Amino acid sequence: MPKEIVSVEKVLNSRCSSDVEGGSKKRHWGTFKNVQPSQEMLKSIINCCKVPQYSDGKLEFWFKDNYLFLGFKKQKDPFKERMLHVESGMQHEAVYLSCAALGVGTCIHNQGINGTDYEDKTATASFLIMEIVDSYETGQFTTKAPGPEKPFMVGKNLGAPVRDSEVECLPELERLTLYYRSGVSAQEKEISQLLWAAKGRTPHYVGSSPWGLTIPTWAHGQGYTDVYLVKDGKLFRYVNWTEVYPLNKPLKRGLRYLKWRLYGDSEVHIMGNPTHDVSFLRNVNLASQLDGADAGIILCRNEQTGRALWEVGYMLENLFLQAKSLGVSYGSKFFSGDEISELGKMGVADAVAAFLL
Repeated sequence: MPKEIVSVEKVLNSRCSSDVEGGSKKRHWGTFKNVQPSQEMLKSIINCCKVPQYSDGKLEFWFKDNYLFLGFKKQKDPFKERMLHVESGMQHEAVYLSCAALGVGTCIHNQGINGTDYEDKTATASFLIMEIVDSYETGQFTTKAPGPEKPFMVGKNLGAPVRDSEVECLPELERLTLYYRSGVSAQEKEISQLLWAAKGRTPHYVGSSPWGLTIPTWAHGQGYTDVYLVKDGKLFRYVNWTEVYPLNKPLKRGLRYLKWRLYGDSEVHIMGNPTHDVSFLRNVNLASQLDGADAGIILCRNEQTGRALWEVGYMLENLFLQAKSLGVSYGSKFFSGDEISELGKMGVADAVAAFLL
């Protein structure tokens, strides 16, 4: 019997956090066994943490009390520190994806919204890594869309994402790069898939809410970041939940909206459904900010915290991985202060980085 291909898309769709408890007390989808993974698995996970970097700063990892800590050597330069927060976020996601690909579980244990200093290092997260029981009816992996309680609704402007392929995840995850010039040009189908990889909906639950994503979120929060698409001189916002509360407008809808945006208020999810779509915002000319690229996916943060920058890193890691699976050419960039200001004037607030197509 041939070995099952653990594809890029299958891993993105199956990735979830795990918990030590089960039943009604369970806060996360997966359930740990009290069994440590093999040293070979841990080495593979650490190898995937060697993410591509924009900065010349030093990313760090260390083990303490059976937890894997990730972070970076302290920086005095605020711009370089911002880069390192994003790069450390890429490491966080690399741990999640490699654990999922290997069939083991993990969960972030936070170190504060901006990290915690340990001597000359800043820790951004710690991870408990253990073996898990099967997370889905089909085993460790699933290729299903969200549902049935909250059925996935195909968007008007994007087709349904692919949740499996023939491209093995782990080898690609071990050799990601900031750019790739030898692929094909991304068309609408590939761009749609990339948007899903960045911050698309998946079938697992977060607590009691059907808010599974291709990325982890801090305390179930849904709105620390936004994703924009620029294509053919038009600006779109990526939408992964039917728009009961449109996120591109000011926060003027009271406490309930604020709770949904930041914390994933469990009462609010009953009002919408998981989806995959883009919403047109306006015509723009961002050729200069996108270094002349024909199209780009812009990743923005909605608060001035490390956790928002880490989430940008999660999305970048997924975009690099998905692009490799699709075989498309891409570039990427980290925005300067002047570019962030220019983009803000054009309606793209607090841009951090872009994935160029």
